[in-house]
Amino acid sequence: MEKILFITDAMAINPQALDFAMFLCNLTHSKLTGIFLENLEYEGRPLTMLQAEANSPANSIDDIKSNCCEEGIQQFRTACASRGIPAVVHRDRGLPMDEIIRESKYADLLLVDAALSFASQPEPIPTRFVRDILTDAACPVIITPVGFEGIEQIIFAYDGHPSSMLAMKQFTHLFPQLSQQPVNVITVNSEHRISAGEKNRLKEWLLDHYNNIVFTEREGVIKTELLEYVLNKKNAFLVMGSYGRSTISNMLKSSHATPIIRMTNQPVFISHS
Repeated sequence: MEKILFITDAMAINPQALDFAMFLCNLTHSKLTGIFLENLEYEGRPLTMLQAEANSPANSIDDIKSNCCEEGIQQFRTACASRGIPAVVHRDRGLPMDEIIRESKYADLLLVDAALSFASQPEPIPTRFVRDILTDAACPVIITPVGFEGIEQIIFAYDGHPSSMLAMKQFTHLFPQLSQQPVNVITVNSEHRISAGEKNRLKEWLLDHYNNIVFTEREGVIKTELLEYVLNKKNAFLVMGSYGRSTISNMLKSSHATPIIRMTNQPVFISHS
């Protein structure tokens, strides 16, 4: 892996998300490209809200954003330099979603905070903006954890669909440095029951890449069973199939997304075909 995108609102950098991004860059020896979204033409937040966020008396949204963006870029460059990470900065001033999709076409991986939003009112997590990124990005996406304490295990959510297998392949290709981590494959038997032959082929493929593999099978509703399983894991990296294209990843559109993404402090890798 060579190029990781770090998506941020130009108004403020999430320091926990940046810390996780730099961890991945050190792990994979990748450069970090900071995408600072200024959103000058389509900003939905009023001036007073931006003034409060920036603690700035400026009377122009453009001036507030420009000042905050310059401060954020300096913070980003300083943090990367302190860890020896090659850093690149893009100031994107157009429609944020269009800018992100364009950037993602030429990246190996995209990192985003589940709470990123340009809305004038509070939103549930993941925000609509983030859900759109998960649906339309042209590269795999990682939802960054709120607090990060390291990676001690990998969780592959496997439902038998091609997208969940693609997620495992993309993750394994991007993170060969994690091949010594314990792997937990969680399968929930609901509508699609996985055959013994399919499980054997999956295990054979996994053993070509990982040494310590545990399979867990559960009966019930995928959303609730996967949620319960992840809540009982610590310092795990959760991997699932394409957002909006598989049964497992559709759980992120429901209220179960909040505990999965925010309460467990686990990074979530979501593949894209």
